[in-house]
Amino acid sequence: MKPIFVNQSSHLTRLLIAVVLSAMFMFADHKGQHLNTLRNFLSTFLTPLVYIADLPGELAFWSGDRIRSRDELFEENQSLKDEVFILRTQLQKLVSLKAENAQLRNLLGTEQKVEGRRLVAEIINVARDPFVHEILLNKGTNHGVFLGQAVLDAYGVMGQVSQVSMLTSRVLLITDPRHAIPVRVERSGERSVALGDGQLDNVTLQYVRNTADIEVGDLLLSSGIGERFPDGYPVATVTDVTRDPGAPYAKVTAATEAHLARTGQVILIWPDQELDLTTEEPAELSEQSRSQESHSQNASQQTSDNNGGGGL
Repeated sequence: MKPIFVNQSSHLTRLLIAVVLSAMFMFADHKGQHLNTLRNFLSTFLTPLVYIADLPGELAFWSGDRIRSRDELFEENQSLKDEVFILRTQLQKLVSLKAENAQLRNLLGTEQKVEGRRLVAEIINVARDPFVHEILLNKGTNHGVFLGQAVLDAYGVMGQVSQVSMLTSRVLLITDPRHAIPVRVERSGERSVALGDGQLDNVTLQYVRNTADIEVGDLLLSSGIGERFPDGYPVATVTDVTRDPGAPYAKVTAATEAHLARTGQVILIWPDQELDLTTEEPAELSEQSRSQESHSQNASQQTSDNNGGGGL
């Protein structure tokens, strides 16, 4: 015998309810960012699934690496030895340049700086959408990663952290149309903004004057404006410059220095921190420095008073 009352909601009603709920959640998240906590929790919860999905590829890579012939390993070992030798010779030059830079800083009276913290991370996932250029790293807030942090590989700037959870972080690459980075031309010092054009390994420069001193082959470096990316890191190399007399700006295209599609490891960097001289000097020298600084300030104040303020 069939029951009289049976709950038989149609598939169309269920679909309509799901669409309405999805629209409500999307609207609430877009207007007030109320779902960030839930998104970060789900991202942390789904991290094991990402590792499981990546496991077949890791196994294939591991097995292929193990069955390589002895001759290939010997050749690779010899090539790495030669590369280490070359890098060591280059390092000797860098050491001398670093010492010369320190001497110049002392002559100019500027404060010496030390490099900030660095952290190596691995790419565990890549966005499948061809219109979204993002990667997923295996480092998160537990490792000190923060929103907006600059990300590089061994060749140049890759992008910045756009989303972070406890164990993972998502990076927006410089080729994404939503990304922009201030740059300067190494040769001439011309400044511009490199904007992602949606094509992997390519960026375009915005608002470049037709008379700007920029040519094909020029190297673009991060300018440090905005303090999001440190100054002086390679970003791209100019590949095409089109100047139209009837247009207010020239069209400049550049190829990224970073190997966005071929790298497996990246470097997360923290802002450079000034060297605290009080931790390096004995207490007597620190006290002497403070007394000299106080004496200099008093002398400067007396000179200003004698000149009547010296205002322009």
